[in-house]
Amino acid sequence: MNCIICGNSAESAICQNCAGLEPQEAIRTYCLNSASKNPLQMSQAIMNHPGFPVAGHLHHALVAAVLVAAYRNAGGEVSPEKLDEAIKRGNSIPGGFCAGFGADAAAIACGIAVSLINGNTINAEHATGRAQAHALTGEAMLNIANNSGNRCCKRSVYGVLELATNYFNRVLGSSLEAPQESIRCPFTRKNKLCNGKACKYHPA
Repeated sequence: MNCIICGNSAESAICQNCAGLEPQEAIRTYCLNSASKNPLQMSQAIMNHPGFPVAGHLHHALVAAVLVAAYRNAGGEVSPEKLDEAIKRGNSIPGGFCAGFGADAAAIACGIAVSLINGNTINAEHATGRAQAHALTGEAMLNIANNSGNRCCKRSVYGVLELATNYFNRVLGSSLEAPQESIRCPFTRKNKLCNGKACKYHPA
């Protein structure tokens, strides 16, 4: 089999070298090597890394990175520098931001991806690009707000990436791929705050 992170031949799903990577570097390695156009599939692969946490700020970098990488794989013009910047900006949002600042960072990470793809600045010529980033962030924020129960980073990732896949195709003219089957979260037993059957992504 091939390692799901680096793509090299391996004896298990994740090779020994990649298993030892810091989660942030695992995100980067995967996104540089993956040819997938499916952001949700990409996020699942990365979250299966043994060092990736059940919750925390690394999910912000994950969302931004897989959207930028999937856009590139679907034919968009994206440099490795933009991928690195997506991870950097996602990581700059501190842990606990979602609770303390009234805005979920997984949604903000969607806006980070669009901003990087469009090359947004504060200049007037980028008004349309900024509006696109803000619109996706707003839609993603409402998606998360409409979920009740305990906070869950996995649920936020799944929800915003489902929405963003559709948005990228509808607004940015991309050709990202959506999962063929309903998403089922494999991390329920690891999450002490899991909402169980009340969550649409719960295996039950």
